Amino acid sequence: MKLPLSLAVAGPAARVQFPALAVAAGFVVLRVGAVLVRPWPLALAVDHALGPDPAADPVVVLGLAAVGSVGLSAIIGLLDMASLRTVEGAAERIGASLRATMFQRTMTRSLRWHDRMRSGELVSRLTTDVGRVLDAVVAVTTSFLPDAVMLAGVLALLFAFDPELALIGLAVAPVLGALAVRQRRLIRVAQQDARTESGRLAGATTDLLRNVRAVQAFGRIDRAAAIFGTRNRAVLDVELRAIEVDARWTPMADVVLAIGAALVLVIGGRHVLSGALTVGQLLVVLAYLRDLYSPVRGLTRLSVVLAKAGASAARVREILHCDEAVEDRYDARSAPALRSGVRFERVSFGYENGQPVLDHFDLDIAAGETVCLLGPSGIGKSTVLHLLLRLYDVDAGRILIDGVDVRDCDQRSLRDRFAFVPQDPWLLDATVAENIAFGNQNATRAGVIAAGQAALVDEFTGRLAYGYDTPLGESGVRLSGGQRRRVALARAAVSSAPMVLLDEPTASLDPVSAAAVIEAIRTTTARRTVLLVTHDRDLAAIADRVVTLHEHQLSGRR
Repeated sequence: MKLPLSLAVAGPAARVQFPALAVAAGFVVLRVGAVLVRPWPLALAVDHALGPDPAADPVVVLGLAAVGSVGLSAIIGLLDMASLRTVEGAAERIGASLRATMFQRTMTRSLRWHDRMRSGELVSRLTTDVGRVLDAVVAVTTSFLPDAVMLAGVLALLFAFDPELALIGLAVAPVLGALAVRQRRLIRVAQQDARTESGRLAGATTDLLRNVRAVQAFGRIDRAAAIFGTRNRAVLDVELRAIEVDARWTPMADVVLAIGAALVLVIGGRHVLSGALTVGQLLVVLAYLRDLYSPVRGLTRLSVVLAKAGASAARVREILHCDEAVEDRYDARSAPALRSGVRFERVSFGYENGQPVLDHFDLDIAAGETVCLLGPSGIGKSTVLHLLLRLYDVDAGRILIDGVDVRDCDQRSLRDRFAFVPQDPWLLDATVAENIAFGNQNATRAGVIAAGQAALVDEFTGRLAYGYDTPLGESGVRLSGGQRRRVALARAAVSSAPMVLLDEPTASLDPVSAAAVIEAIRTTTARRTVLLVTHDRDLAAIADRVVTLHEHQLSGRR
């Protein structure tokens, strides 16, 4: 059997859990052995206690058969429990490892890739699709392995017992196999459609929930419900089609297997009448035939599980194999300490091919200097900050720190040189203190409080329920725009980075809030190099130099 895509995707994580999977496989093989012995107590009772000429005391034989039957059932149950506990524990650990790997990949992919991928779609792949891959891991260990061993064991016993009945019982296998191949192909296509639509539903739902305030403010709940309803109905339609494809399989397989069992019953009954078999032996053959058909049915059902998991595995693999990222060079060095300054040399960049945002852009920033970039929206001011952080790589030209090209520096050390305050001061669903400490992995409580004081955060934390330990909710929803900006500035203040990058820190704020943020900027950026992007002339006034961008050209003034 070709290695299923779902297992190939889980492979690296599964290798770590191989010992646990091997133990589970051992339990499964022992269980198969117990199942193969299970029909014999019944045969013992029928042939040696219920027949016309019992070989021993019938009551004793029946008692032994009953005890044997109960004991074997108990052993099978315990082995079931042990194998299931072991394999599902291993599967969950594989899932945790796979999700961590996927998350790491998503965090390191380029922003160009993230611009195309919706966050809800990524969440769907990290959760639902990984779950289906784990279903395949469990199914292969608890279904494929025991069914394969059972199939081999039963076939060996049947051929040893009565070759003719074994061949009759196997006569339906080719028909069943052909149906299973066809079914797997249909299920795979149906599940690919279902997973695609589920991802779209997750993306649309995440988008609507994230913007619930705008939906309510504009009175467009009906529109949001219509968008959700369209995606929800699409998921329902494809899932119902997948269920229909799956449901058609059961009666077809059952009828084919029933035909095989009927043939064995007829031929085996004739063998009993002729004296070639005893009634107990025929019951053993029929029991083995049931045990033969059970793994055959299980293996065909497994093909459906693998088809479903394969559709999810393809979506997982898209993330794991995506190489669209800003990569460090093999000989990347640690970024310089930013003692002399930053230089942009004839930098060109565009988010789309043939549509440059910056064209031969030049700029020098001396260490300790505060430079402000002014210009209309869309001219590339924020792009300058993104390129300096290497969130994107330049298309042409170069950016130098202390004379070293940023592309020669490893990304982590490079970004350690900057404290970034984005235009949207994103906040975690965490406390004020945790949000500030996010700016420095070595931040202490005292450092957090000092940064909050410098950014004037303590002006409003006293009014919060738990001060710096107050949870802010998703995206800092419990704070005003100005307060969120000051928390973001405190995050920059707690950082030890020598340069601060500010992207429209006073945008959309009222004059009072803007003035508070400007004062916070003064205190948090003292004695640091600052590159400031703004439309606010009052904020621009704190800069040592203002550079105006227009139509890809530059002019500077003091």
